[in-house]
Amino acid sequence: MTEESQKMSYQIVWMILFCLQMTASQEGILIQQSPAQIFLASGNTAQIDCKLSARSQYIYWYKEFQNGSLHGIYQSYEFAALPHGKYSSKVNIPANTFSLIISNVQRNDSGVYYCGLAVYVHPNFGNGTRLIVTDASEPRLSILVPSIPEDSELPPVIPLLCLLSDFTPPWSAVLWDTGEQVSEGQMDAGAIDGNGVFSVWSLLTIPSETWNQETICNCTAKESSTGRSISATVSKETDEARKENCSVVLYVGLSCIFILVIIQLLILLFRKCPTRGRVVQTGNQIPMRHIPQVKCFFSHWHVRKTQYIHRVLN
Repeated sequence: MTEESQKMSYQIVWMILFCLQMTASQEGILIQQSPAQIFLASGNTAQIDCKLSARSQYIYWYKEFQNGSLHGIYQSYEFAALPHGKYSSKVNIPANTFSLIISNVQRNDSGVYYCGLAVYVHPNFGNGTRLIVTDASEPRLSILVPSIPEDSELPPVIPLLCLLSDFTPPWSAVLWDTGEQVSEGQMDAGAIDGNGVFSVWSLLTIPSETWNQETICNCTAKESSTGRSISATVSKETDEARKENCSVVLYVGLSCIFILVIIQLLILLFRKCPTRGRVVQTGNQIPMRHIPQVKCFFSHWHVRKTQYIHRVLN
């Protein structure tokens, strides 16, 4: 073994021991990430904090994609760390706290962010922070009804979903009113779609007998600070009318498309088939040069030559 190869093997062993030491030292470190959720308008600055139970020289920051994978966006060091795009950091060494600063947030910055240590064997991450950026002045509210074919039998219960999108924390209460009772329904924790829009669902199930009685179901979202509210209404009658309107639009649209296709085919057919008939001359005609009758001249010369030969021979 040469001296260079021996030195290289020592370096590899040293790196392995260093990684194992880092793993052993960071495996027991607890990470407390805060806040759990941030609502901001576009153009503001977001700050996410991660406090460690023991000292660490650096920490990594990740953003969760729609498919659940984590994408590394920044690394905070114990000492000065350079900004990277809209990302920067603040470090409080005595408190063992690393902070991620996101400046000029936009709707596409909405998502779930995690901080984590460089652990090679056991992953160690914070509990996550959900950043929600919106520029809407008021939320959107809509009710989704399952599509049931006319010839099929209704299920025992009809699920209704009330979708509340682009809202801020004061718009937190969603109530259902079926005329008989008022309830909150089953609310989920919400999710952020691919466009950065945050939405929550409220589920209400009603018996099919009640739905057949054309019961009017009302979903209302209220703002706790000002008392404002927005609502959406649905019933079996309005749902069937919506289906009829969609059918009319579908049939009319298909008819228009068919007529346009026929017109295009006729235009192509007339272009390929030339028109027959008398040629009409329009405009100034280009004068053509007169071409002499060469064939007739040579024919006359040939006859005279033949007569001359006949005289000599005689």
